[in-house]
Amino acid sequence: MFNIAIIGAGQLGSRHLQGLKNSNMSMHIFVIDNNKESLEVAKERYESLPVNSNQIVEYYHNIDQLPNSLDFVVIATGSKPRAAIIKSLLNHSDVKNLILEKVLFPRLNEYDEIGQLLKNKHIPSWVNCPRRMYGMYQDIKNRIDTCSPISMISQGNDWGLCCNSIHIIDIFMFLTGEKTYTITHLDLENSIIESKRPGYIEFYGNILIETPRGHKLTLKCGRGEYEPLKEIKYGNNIIKIQEENGLWTFNNESYVYKLPYQSQLTGLLADITLSIGYCPLTPYENSAEYHKPFIKAILNHYNKIKGINSDLCPIT
Repeated sequence: MFNIAIIGAGQLGSRHLQGLKNSNMSMHIFVIDNNKESLEVAKERYESLPVNSNQIVEYYHNIDQLPNSLDFVVIATGSKPRAAIIKSLLNHSDVKNLILEKVLFPRLNEYDEIGQLLKNKHIPSWVNCPRRMYGMYQDIKNRIDTCSPISMISQGNDWGLCCNSIHIIDIFMFLTGEKTYTITHLDLENSIIESKRPGYIEFYGNILIETPRGHKLTLKCGRGEYEPLKEIKYGNNIIKIQEENGLWTFNNESYVYKLPYQSQLTGLLADITLSIGYCPLTPYENSAEYHKPFIKAILNHYNKIKGINSDLCPIT
């Protein structure tokens, strides 16, 4: 029986727990959250699904209640405490596979610090940007000719420019095969918006990204002026993606693909990782490099508006 832990039983953590119920593996699952109500909601959501007789689930408040050896761990907390939680977890338990939610960390120094810790302990780690798992994006990648510059745009209203851009950057890097990028244009409003998650912030505006080979990504988040659009252009070809409708088009050809929910993915991720030692998500070291320029740019803008010199970028 595999020992599994989910640390953080909020909205996303509870969906990871539901996803684990679809696993074919025999599991002893430990759910950790210091909030009693979050644990209760997670338990209700788990128990609302058909019984999986291969699983035992226990709910606790503290990391020190976990076993000393864990085969698969998901950390689904907010970004602020994540680095401290990883340190506490690895000080207590031997972890064989680690999945982290994004935004990874709000402080730039934490990326290298945690990266070195994971390397020293030889822990395979991945970041949960799951679009690269979707058959739709795998098909699109097979269509794209990266020998010519690709131009991609993702725009819409109130989609969470700060908290969700990493998802779009990740799939852009996956499609182009690039490893690094530069933010060549940052046009954010000077108004700081309170995120729906307490203690975190958002911005409206535009961000332009360019890779060493000339591929470009434009991110736009507005208050009403932008219609939802995901589009990729290269050469004379246009790919349009309507994730919310499960539809994408290549020039005049249309394809249907229903994007899975997190509650449909985590069990599959656990099964793949535990059976073959490989996870189809983004490796930590790659995702850290995708995060750093973005965190730095948002932090600089935040500090400029606030008139401070903080090292903490409060996005999650």
